[in-house]
Amino acid sequence: MILAPFAAASPAVEAYLYNPTADQITINYPYHRPAEVSALKASLNLLGSGFIDGEGQLTYSIEEKGKRLFSGSMAVKIKDGHFNVQPELPSKFPQSDAVAWHYAVNGVDQAHGSSALKWSRFHGKVVYKSGTARSTYIALIPLRWGDPGSLDIPVAEDGSFDALVPARVYAVVNVNGAGYLFDAMERWAGIYDLTQDREDHFDIGRMEIYGLRAFDMVGGAETLYLLFRPTSLTRVMHFDADGDGVLSDTERKAMVEASKNSATVLGPELKAENVKVWFDGAPLTVAQMNQISEYDGNGYWQVNYLLQCPLDSSLKVPNLWHHIKIEAESQETLRGKSITDFGQSSVDILWQR
Repeated sequence: MILAPFAAASPAVEAYLYNPTADQITINYPYHRPAEVSALKASLNLLGSGFIDGEGQLTYSIEEKGKRLFSGSMAVKIKDGHFNVQPELPSKFPQSDAVAWHYAVNGVDQAHGSSALKWSRFHGKVVYKSGTARSTYIALIPLRWGDPGSLDIPVAEDGSFDALVPARVYAVVNVNGAGYLFDAMERWAGIYDLTQDREDHFDIGRMEIYGLRAFDMVGGAETLYLLFRPTSLTRVMHFDADGDGVLSDTERKAMVEASKNSATVLGPELKAENVKVWFDGAPLTVAQMNQISEYDGNGYWQVNYLLQCPLDSSLKVPNLWHHIKIEAESQETLRGKSITDFGQSSVDILWQR
C-alpha cells in the first residue's frame, strides 16, 4: 500500500490580526531589579489546514474592503496538512477586515482564498488581594507556549485593561506582573472563549492555581471534575534563607531539591472547605476532594487536587461555552507570622451534542 502525502478536505487559512492599544509594556519591579520594557507590535497569525504535506510559498495581503494595505510572501512547510506562521508587520492595520492568501508550489497555484478578520473586546480589571498593585500584563496563548499567535495585553496602573483581540478560543490565559514570587503569584485561566466580547475580573493573591481542567465521565453520574495544581508563595518563601524577599539561585536550587521529599513542600494542604467553585456564576458544592502526588520527573513531586462537584444536567447546555471559576485559601506561617494565601483560576468547558 502506498500512502499519499497527508491532506484534509479542502485547503483553508484562518487569519488572526492583533493591533495592540499601546506601544510597549513596562514592568517596574518592587525590589532591586532593572525595569523591563517590551515592545508591542502588530502581529498576524496565519493558520493553514487541509494542505498537502511539503514545502511551498504563501503570499498574503491585508485588505480593507478589497483594497490592499500590505502584502508579503514567505516559505511555509506543511506537516500533517497544517502550517502555523506569524509574518512580521511594519505597522498596525486597525481598519483592515480581511486577509487574502495564495499558496503555490514551484510557482504553480495550489490554493487561494480570503479570510475575514474578527475581533472581540476583552476588558475588565486586575486586582491584587494585598492591596498593592504591581506592573501587570495579560498573555493570551492560542495553542501552545512559544507558538505563533501568542500576544500580550497591557494593563493600566489602576488594574483596568481593554483591548480588541483576535476572536478565537485561547488555550491559556496568564495574568502576571512585577510582584511574581515577591508578594504575589500568577493568575491562570485554562481554555478561554474569546469568540465574542468578554468582560472579566482577575484576582491575584499569594497562591497560584495552575493547570485547571474541567471534565465529566461519559456515562457516569452528573458530576463535574476539576483538577489543578496549587503553589503557595509562603511555602516558597520558606527557602528565602537571607530574608530579602527574593530567591537567589542557591535558594531556588534548595527549593527544587526539597521537592524530592514531599509533594506539599511548595503546594498547600487543602480541604474541601478551603475551596469555592462557581459554574456560570452559580456556586457549586464540593462533594469530594482528593490530594494527588504528581510526579514531576527526576524524583521531584508536586501536589494536585481532584474535586468532584454535583452538577444539575439542565445546566449543561450543549454547544455553549460554560465558565467555571475556582478560589482557594490556605493558612500558612512564615517566620512566626500567620499568612493567608489566596488563589483564583478559571476554565471554560463546552459540551457538544
